[in-house]
Amino acid sequence: MMRQALTVRPFEFEIIESAAPALQEGCAIIKVVYCGVCGSDLHVYEGKHPKVKPPAVLGHEAVGIITQIGNNKDNLQVGDKVAVVPLIGCKECEYCKLGYPNQCVNRKVVGFQVTGCLAEEVSIPIENLIKLPEGCDLLEASLLEPLAVVVHCVGLLERIKISTKEAIVTGAGTIGILIGLYLREKLGMNVSMVEINANRKELAEKIGFKVFQGIKDIPIKDTRPVAFECTGNKKVLDMLVTTDPAPEVIVILGTFERTLELNIFEMCKRESYIIGSQMYTKKDLEIAAQIMSTPMKEVFKSILVERIYSLSEAKEAYDEALNSQKGTKVIIQVNK
Repeated sequence: MMRQALTVRPFEFEIIESAAPALQEGCAIIKVVYCGVCGSDLHVYEGKHPKVKPPAVLGHEAVGIITQIGNNKDNLQVGDKVAVVPLIGCKECEYCKLGYPNQCVNRKVVGFQVTGCLAEEVSIPIENLIKLPEGCDLLEASLLEPLAVVVHCVGLLERIKISTKEAIVTGAGTIGILIGLYLREKLGMNVSMVEINANRKELAEKIGFKVFQGIKDIPIKDTRPVAFECTGNKKVLDMLVTTDPAPEVIVILGTFERTLELNIFEMCKRESYIIGSQMYTKKDLEIAAQIMSTPMKEVFKSILVERIYSLSEAKEAYDEALNSQKGTKVIIQVNK
């Protein structure tokens, strides 16, 4: 038997006993050590997710240790420290065939369509695991999933030839801060952040960013910046599209309503590129793991929360993430 944190109804968890997962062909049993709380988890916790409703075992930003494994070709073995790649593509749709599993029309995601990692043990397909490199411990690896989102969205800039060193990031939450750090530390860009929350502003400034109340307050001249929209706020997106000089490229990560109308006229007038970013791939997670095994990890670790919650404190952890004013990452330690 093992323990799971079950979201039984909106804003309520129960710690339950359930049967431990059995080893299946092509899978491994993982002892989950840490699991981060993601914004999409919070949508389910609030009862607002369009597809997933309680009861559910959430959690997809997970790292742990292999305790059982079937035959595999990935050179993984019992005792290996691993991170979970939560997206499971169908391998049959056009996007999967073209090499874009993150855009799979039939995809399943651990913690949503598949039982999640707020459990002492989980069964995960072997191909959905990556071995942590030397120098990346399990707590540090709990940042890999959001960092992979960053690696993926910044990588989309490679599709367009840009020369500017100026970047705007709207929203200083976990993803926004990580994007800013990645752009600054990896690409040497000058990053301006937009944030109105005083606590998040304080954290961003502590890390060394210039933070502004609004987009028009940013003193960018003689160049068209790139922008990363992380708020999901239509007014913010509209300001990005209509400001002068408008960003040459706007990468959208924020979650918007499906009926959102974009000002095509203003976008065309300014010849702006709008790029949507969807999750990440296994390769992005591997790159994130390599980054977190280098001295650069000390910079990224600055957004980890000071307190690590236990599995029995899942509700407190989710409430902290839901009401967070700081932008730091909330982590649950499932097993010690």
